[in-house]
Amino acid sequence: MAQPANCAESPAGKPSRLATTRDDHRTLNLTNLYRNSGIICNAMRGSLLRSRSARAKYLAGLTFLLLSRTLAIARASPDQRLAGAIEDIERQHALICPSAGTEVGLQVRLERLAEELRATINTSARAASTVRALNDAIFGRLGVAGSPDLKDACNLLPSRVIERKRGYCVGIAALYLALAERLDLPIFAVATPTHVLLRFDDGAARINIETLQGGADVPDAEYVREEKIPESSIRRGVFMRNLTVEEFLAQIHNNLGVLYSERKDYETADDEYRKALDLHPDLAAAYYNRGKDFLLLGEYRRAARLLSRSLRLYPTDVWALNNRGLAYEHLGHLKRATRDLRLALRADPGFEPARANLRRLVAEHDEPPSLP
Repeated sequence: MAQPANCAESPAGKPSRLATTRDDHRTLNLTNLYRNSGIICNAMRGSLLRSRSARAKYLAGLTFLLLSRTLAIARASPDQRLAGAIEDIERQHALICPSAGTEVGLQVRLERLAEELRATINTSARAASTVRALNDAIFGRLGVAGSPDLKDACNLLPSRVIERKRGYCVGIAALYLALAERLDLPIFAVATPTHVLLRFDDGAARINIETLQGGADVPDAEYVREEKIPESSIRRGVFMRNLTVEEFLAQIHNNLGVLYSERKDYETADDEYRKALDLHPDLAAAYYNRGKDFLLLGEYRRAARLLSRSLRLYPTDVWALNNRGLAYEHLGHLKRATRDLRLALRADPGFEPARANLRRLVAEHDEPPSLP
């Protein structure tokens, strides 16, 4: 039987007061670029407006761009909103992974591939054969393979995934979903605490698609067992359910936040996490990631508050418990810190960061803090 793949790296590094946070940032898991672009545009605008003729040209050009964008949106099918949104994201974040040189846009590439598939896939086809055809297109003809490198931005953006023939779970899922959308197929993203898989679900047939294993059908129970997903989180719909388009886009913004956090561009990262939460208010990973960044920045009260929101959605998250414990320690709430570290060990007795932090916390005080 195929086993579930993990789209997140294993945490590494010695536990310490602050650095005991996950490298994967719960990945399934351009402030400066945005702002610099704005500054450049404003500077150009100021120069152009110095003369009346230049101002007229500027306004005419701006009008043309707005009309072009409006017409493009009008032409786009409402059923292709995912692909359009992804293409916009790729344009906005192109600097984190420049194209290899091709000028062919994502939509054009998807349409070419969809045309090839329309001859072999139709709405009356059996679910298994439909999934096989899509798997063959993505993992066969395109030759896309899974990559464990979560810090490589090119593994997230679908156009780059096509160019380089590799990606991690969210990047491959974005490509797969955009193609399925074009073919009007009932395929959805599904989130676990550290991963995103896909699922064909037409109400009659239900087939999981593991993108890091060539589209293998891995049962839900395997993901739940391997990641020890709490039943309460599944019942609430936090994990293992079909995501909407907006909720999947939130996963992309969350992963973009992770990439900017890795670059220590915390302001841009926070913008991305906020966008993720606007689209998906129950995305535990985004609360966790924001909390982790505030912890690293020394804003312990905000860190504790955000990690608490993450834990309400995913109560057995040992990294969130560990990090909230560190935030409480810095705030002087030693009983709460001790409680969180012990809860982390209760959820996972082998979780060494919490054990090391609890041992240090007790050693640094004359008397071990008692539980409330």
